[in-house]
Amino acid sequence: MESQQQRRVEHYLINADHFLWGLTPGNQQKTYEWLEKQMGFHFTKAKYGLVIQQLLRDPGVEVVLKRLVVLGVAARFPAETLDALRRLWNLGELPDLKKDLSVLTVNGEGYAGPDRGFHWRPFVEINTQFHYVERWGNLAGVWFEEIEPWMREEHFQYPE
Repeated sequence: MESQQQRRVEHYLINADHFLWGLTPGNQQKTYEWLEKQMGFHFTKAKYGLVIQQLLRDPGVEVVLKRLVVLGVAARFPAETLDALRRLWNLGELPDLKKDLSVLTVNGEGYAGPDRGFHWRPFVEINTQFHYVERWGNLAGVWFEEIEPWMREEHFQYPE
């Protein structure tokens, strides 16, 4: 990853309002257990921002992207779902809750029904009170504009 792109992605990670763009499993304790046990990362437990800074130093942004972000997205969002979201992103349109999201698949426990907004969070923010897509989420722009092009350059395949 070239240095300017690396700095941009690092800043997106540091400044996101959800740890790792909302891809991690559960609360802070579960997330830290997952990072240590499943991913094998060593860090000092602290506020999310400090943990991100530690992970960016070691193992570094590329490893965080490959082992956490790309695999986390692949586990929850099938390629067809990402294709549909990418198409809407490129058109400059928000997905419609009933027309678009209700026919797309999201994997994982507790992700049934398009009105359950938390499961779309990395890519779109849903207002569950009034049942509509409010805006694109933290990960959408970074994913479509930074991570996917980097994956193509690196010949890093989206896991199936």
